Amino acid sequence: MENTSNSEKFFNRFEAAGYLKVSTKTIDRLIRDNRIKAFKLGKRVLIYSDSLTEENINAVKPNFQNTL
Repeated sequence: MENTSNSEKFFNRFEAAGYLKVSTKTIDRLIRDNRIKAFKLGKRVLIYSDSLTEENINAVKPNFQNTL
């Protein structure tokens, strides 16, 4: 039996852009400004779905330290 309550969901840049209804350049800027949490897996950039909140994106102080 799978434990789905602790499983994390990730979006790629295009999926995150569609979810937020913004461009991929905006997603790149939000990652660079540490507004959303992301990491690289090979050449892919994956974004934690739980970091795609209005509170994180509009925060005065960045919330995350990305290592991209």
